[in-house]
Amino acid sequence: MRYLIVFVLLLMLLVGGLWWTWGPRLDPYIASGVWLWELPVGGQTPEEAWPAIEDYLRLREPRIVLVGPDGQRWSFSPADLGLSVDREATLLRLSTPGHDLDQVAALNARLDLLLTPQVLSPVYSWEPVQAQVHLAMIAAEVAQPSRSARILLTGDTLTLLPGVTGRRVSVTETLALVEPALSQHDLVELLLPVEILNPEVTDAEAARALNVAQAILEAPLTLLVPDPRDGDPGPWVLSPQTLSTMLHIETREDRVAVNLDETALTEYLNVLAAALRRAPEDAQFRFDSVSGQLVPITQSTPGRELNVEETLARIQTMLPTGQHFIPLLLESVEPQYPAYISAADLGIRELVGVGESYFTGSSSARDRNIRLGAAQFQGVIVAPGETFSFNEHLGEISVERGYDESYVIIGNRTVMGVGGGICQVTTTAFRAAYNAGYPIIERWPHAYRVSYYELGGFGPGFDATVYSPIVDFRFINDTPHHLLIETEVVPAQQRLVFRFYSTSMGRTVEQLGPTWGTPEPPGAPVYEYNPDLPMGAVQQIERAYDGLTARLGRVVRDSTGQVLYEDTFISRFIPWPARYEYGPGFIPPPDSTP
Repeated sequence: MRYLIVFVLLLMLLVGGLWWTWGPRLDPYIASGVWLWELPVGGQTPEEAWPAIEDYLRLREPRIVLVGPDGQRWSFSPADLGLSVDREATLLRLSTPGHDLDQVAALNARLDLLLTPQVLSPVYSWEPVQAQVHLAMIAAEVAQPSRSARILLTGDTLTLLPGVTGRRVSVTETLALVEPALSQHDLVELLLPVEILNPEVTDAEAARALNVAQAILEAPLTLLVPDPRDGDPGPWVLSPQTLSTMLHIETREDRVAVNLDETALTEYLNVLAAALRRAPEDAQFRFDSVSGQLVPITQSTPGRELNVEETLARIQTMLPTGQHFIPLLLESVEPQYPAYISAADLGIRELVGVGESYFTGSSSARDRNIRLGAAQFQGVIVAPGETFSFNEHLGEISVERGYDESYVIIGNRTVMGVGGGICQVTTTAFRAAYNAGYPIIERWPHAYRVSYYELGGFGPGFDATVYSPIVDFRFINDTPHHLLIETEVVPAQQRLVFRFYSTSMGRTVEQLGPTWGTPEPPGAPVYEYNPDLPMGAVQQIERAYDGLTARLGRVVRDSTGQVLYEDTFISRFIPWPARYEYGPGFIPPPDSTP
């Protein structure tokens, strides 16, 4: 036992002596048996080993090859792609084995490295942004946009342009592919991850659309009027050249829509609608007071209207299938007052108002105009709440409609004009509305007093004039019942009568006036020279009338006696001098205005 203890002590002294003798000398060196992959670096200081390490790693040597879809090749070194070796961290890693223990343990570790070498890897640092720059340039070079198949319209010629397949490279996917290859020591070839981009619209879809477009343009489009009436226009024919200007080709996702441009086609159909429009004609009636029924005196006629929206849809549906004769969609428009409507339907039961006037002494032309004008109001129906417009129902006054020339007031003159005498009709309608108690919202007096309108005991101011479209006579049917207007000319008395039929609301009308102030003398007569008159001739062309301001009022009460409204109609008649024409040699009187 004594010898064993002595041996151990001697051995410890020997190892300690070796450590104190050689340990400090080995500290600056990488321990023997340390390798950087296949490069032995043991026995060298880190500074001595570094040049060999850099040469061995070859980070600036191109050894990463990217292969493109068309055989393109791009070579990069790891340094090109942002890879670098961390010198301090790598040398620290290599210097640590055999140096991280104390004394005897360190000596044992170094002895173990001699027997079992340790292979270590370098410490890399990677900046992927640098690689992304290179990869983005490659992606841009390889990329090709896809192009959908499409139809080209040149004039009226259609051409199919096939689609083009595209491709693109994902920088992110390529970066993930490159990253593990950066640290490999050997040459690496990588295929670029290329995504194929197929056209959204295939050649087959474009070919289908081309067939549709060709079907549209293969023949003229003929639009027909179903069940045409006499005098109807049409048919309308649009040539293939015209259709080509309306042809609309639109890509919608993976489909190609081919039809006619809706805006252009709607504009065209609107023109047809105006030509085909027929307003319905209401029946005209008279009221039979014995039976209490309406008796048609003219029949009603349905109107019609082109349904532009539905016709457009019909064309867009039929034309692409090769159908080029397409009927327009016409819809019947029923009259507001068909001939079969009854008095009970409209609430017409009794006479509710009468207006009359006399035109004794009128010329034959004025007489004819009065009869023709009054006829326009025979059978007119005014709906509840509707505003009656005299001018609207009278229509155009022209020779073509049968009116003659007679005297009319224009400005400060009475002259010959087509339709003279129509104000006799207006005046009579005004009196009927006045007596029936309807609200009168527009009424205009004449410029000067007209003797016709004071015949029969009517005082000044019980008249009304019109001059379309500026001056009108209007009243409102403010009752819940329809109003039927009848007119009658009594030839023996030269009397015009307006009768209003409806359902009585029990209204009463109290007439106020007319009253008027002091007449204003017409002034000196006016003489106008007419060289076409015989020598010394003179003739009166207008009578003199005093100026006058007349007031006509009324109080309208309901069935309980409550006042509904009060009206005052003021007529300011200007003084109207007598007017003469004279020929050569005649000398006007000294008190005249030549």
